[in-house]
Amino acid sequence: MDCTVLVTSCDAYRDVERPFLALFRKYWPDCPFELAVNGETGAAEGFDRVILSGRGKSWSQMLAEALDQIATPYVILLMNDYYLESRVDTARMLSWLEIARSTDALNLRFCPDPPGETPFELSQARLFASTKNKAYAISCKAGIWNRLFLRDLAARTRSAWEFERYGSYMFDETDPRPLLVTERPEFPFLDVVHKGYWEPWGVKLLQREGIPYDFTVRGTPPLSIRAKEWLKGVIFRLNPDLVTRIQNRLSG
Repeated sequence: MDCTVLVTSCDAYRDVERPFLALFRKYWPDCPFELAVNGETGAAEGFDRVILSGRGKSWSQMLAEALDQIATPYVILLMNDYYLESRVDTARMLSWLEIARSTDALNLRFCPDPPGETPFELSQARLFASTKNKAYAISCKAGIWNRLFLRDLAARTRSAWEFERYGSYMFDETDPRPLLVTERPEFPFLDVVHKGYWEPWGVKLLQREGIPYDFTVRGTPPLSIRAKEWLKGVIFRLNPDLVTRIQNRLSG
């Protein structure tokens, strides 16, 4: 297979890896791709491959180093807090990989958040193309990546925050290769940790699956943080591109 599933991790998030693996193996037992994880000094047992970078490196540095050690032309990039909640359709995943290959896509994202803007007509699937150099044209959400393109983005940023916020504006407009987005969610995962805290749906998923977890290690956020995040979301939705450009200017 010419694709690798690469899971990003770090020592501070080692506690969420075992539930990730348990759910990945349960809901994608026939995954035809190597399951690799990149981290700092260690990883939970059960991955097909562990790529360690050592401490003191940024998220993007670790990602770039991991991609240098992967030979496949395509990568499905996941975070270690992207928990599968239902069965993955392997045949459908293979069809998406073939579409990414046949269209020479830079990225084929499985989650339409944000959605693509322009219908991308194919006889076998309904897809949309994302506008380049626009807020969240680049997203860490689950999807298939051209490995070399992903590696270039990682080398030009430092954090996952910069990867999405700055990387979305790093396109060569003359590059004809598309950014594709599915019409509906195609990878059944939940993003269960945010700002270091468990989301309520993550807690419910662990309880539903009977997966033990010590919540003294990582808990749920206090009301003040939830209120702050809700307000930030309201402001962002008013004009995502303008807000992102302002954030990038202030952080640059």
